[in-house]
Amino acid sequence: MIVGVQGTSSFDDYKVFLRAMGVALSGMPENDEYFYIYSAGPAKVNAMVMEFVNVSEKGMKSRGKKIKMYKVAPSWIAENFSEINYFAFLSKPSESNSKLVSEAQLNNVEVGIFKY
Repeated sequence: MIVGVQGTSSFDDYKVFLRAMGVALSGMPENDEYFYIYSAGPAKVNAMVMEFVNVSEKGMKSRGKKIKMYKVAPSWIAENFSEINYFAFLSKPSESNSKLVSEAQLNNVEVGIFKY
């Protein structure tokens, strides 16, 4: 499973991020051997993704699954929506969604919008 993640510069709630990853993992097919997260930033979100991958690696490995993180530009995600299974957008309630949210929806990618 390939997950795209993007947040706003003011997003900083790790619990909300964990909820987003829980939703993504719940949609992972049993026979899927990998969980790759492509993070389009900003730096706080990239750090959350890195921590999540590091903490989850051992548990995923014991289940026979790989977890990896890749830092990518938002333009890379936009160009590769055909490869992405789930897209999570993280922000505060007063902030608008990024262009990637509407692009994901146009490409029939499941989208999770997490605001707190």
